[in-house]
Amino acid sequence: MSFVNELLKAMNEWNKDTVEDEWLFARFIEQYVDTLSPSDAFQAINDISEILTDLLDESTAVDVLQITIYLARQSKTTEVPVKLLKIKKTLINQLENMGDYAHDKLNELFKYYRIYKRGQSEVTPV
Repeated sequence: MSFVNELLKAMNEWNKDTVEDEWLFARFIEQYVDTLSPSDAFQAINDISEILTDLLDESTAVDVLQITIYLARQSKTTEVPVKLLKIKKTLINQLENMGDYAHDKLNELFKYYRIYKRGQSEVTPV
């Protein structure tokens, strides 16, 4: 089964009315992110780009951003995946009305790749 399919299954489980496993995403990271090779982790970021742009629920958005951060670290490179760079503005706009924690996670991801405006410590809409 593909990484994207497993992520979608985890997201569906997380978004049920009653979440039975509060550690769902932590276990997902252990099972599916930590076991990826650097090149597979890099590719997985490109593969989940569409998922990132479709997230409207703040809680799920934060968790998928956190998974993306783990993928970035697992890839062991600061080369920006092409699809992530293409959706940068969309992500900024999408998270604009979400809370500080969502903004912090997006900033953390963009800082990892050093794709924020030069001289700024936070990502701001461009």
